[in-house]
Amino acid sequence: MFIRRAFFYWQFPAAVILPAWILVGWGVFAATGWQIIGLIVGVMMLTVGMLATAGLIFARKDVRAERAVSWLDVALLTVLHGLIIAVGFFTPATALLGTLAVVAVIALFWSGIIQLVVETRRRVRTVLAGFEEQASRIQTPVQSARPPRADGEYIVIQASDRPAPPRV
Repeated sequence: MFIRRAFFYWQFPAAVILPAWILVGWGVFAATGWQIIGLIVGVMMLTVGMLATAGLIFARKDVRAERAVSWLDVALLTVLHGLIIAVGFFTPATALLGTLAVVAVIALFWSGIIQLVVETRRRVRTVLAGFEEQASRIQTPVQSARPPRADGEYIVIQASDRPAPPRV
């Protein structure tokens, strides 16, 4: 539970800190100025992608209630964060690692959507089952055991078996 809870609190700061690490790392490990300028666009897109996936994870009620992400989220976030840290070292394998990071963000995004839909479907089914249970408990009104009051005249209208005449 501690690990899942740590990832819950880490995911929003990570959306800012890890892309900043890429910029700092590339500057330290001798990337050219043009590469860093091109990287700024990629880092902004990475930040938006990480914020979107964190928002999808946070949108699940179970995650908010437990203040902990699922184990699948932990696995995907670990892979993504590891890839982002590796990209920051600016090695010859950076292009491959960057591509894998994009794939990890897409996997995390779709995993978040699927988990959100599954959880929402389960909650809606639970609510509908509760409504059905309440509806089955509701019975037709019970006739009163008291005799009708006899304190005046009443008009009694009998329903006939004939259909009503058509209106013109």
